[in-house]
Amino acid sequence: MSDYSLIDNHIELTKMFSELEVHMKNCEHSMIGLVPIGICMSVDGGLLVSLADEESDSYELQSQSRRLVRHITVTRDIIHEYEYQEDGQTKLFTLPFKVTQNSNSDICVVNRTRPAKGELVIMSPAGRMKSVYRGQNLTLNFCPTDLVCDSLCNILVTDLNNKRIHLLSAEGEFLKFLLTENEVNQPFSLSLHKSTLWVGYHTGLVKVFQYKV
Repeated sequence: MSDYSLIDNHIELTKMFSELEVHMKNCEHSMIGLVPIGICMSVDGGLLVSLADEESDSYELQSQSRRLVRHITVTRDIIHEYEYQEDGQTKLFTLPFKVTQNSNSDICVVNRTRPAKGELVIMSPAGRMKSVYRGQNLTLNFCPTDLVCDSLCNILVTDLNNKRIHLLSAEGEFLKFLLTENEVNQPFSLSLHKSTLWVGYHTGLVKVFQYKV
């Protein structure tokens, strides 16, 4: 990717997030008492926003605790709220840390269940729980911090504790670890554009890899 392409992408991203900030401010009336944690564009051009209440302890849920993902349009209309499982009582999330929507329309959420432990929740657009991934072949607790999806709907998830990037199928089945421990250390954030994968470390370092599907 050339320097000019990077500049163009930066300008587009800056414009997009400026517009998102305006939309979020316009939605404040429906978010009183809720703090936006993660945000992404949905496949229909709207927004998916993960939200948590301000007062409850982050990982200790009370009956009045609110932890949800909200799907909204650019005109601020609420399309869907994902807060409870199909029984209408069991909460879906402890702390929805990151959210993205796959090309197959599934909604993928990094749900932090403890300060250094979590899971990946995959739901249908209607809110049906499809699968939950809690790691595989690990020494320490699975600690997801970010995720992206590729053109084949595979899901890439960072694991801070185990210094790994997990590659999952669209259904949330473990395929392999994407990079070796020598190639990544404390991966915290991800960005994927075509065949370029950016991996941000917890220390602030960013590494760039060529990604082949």
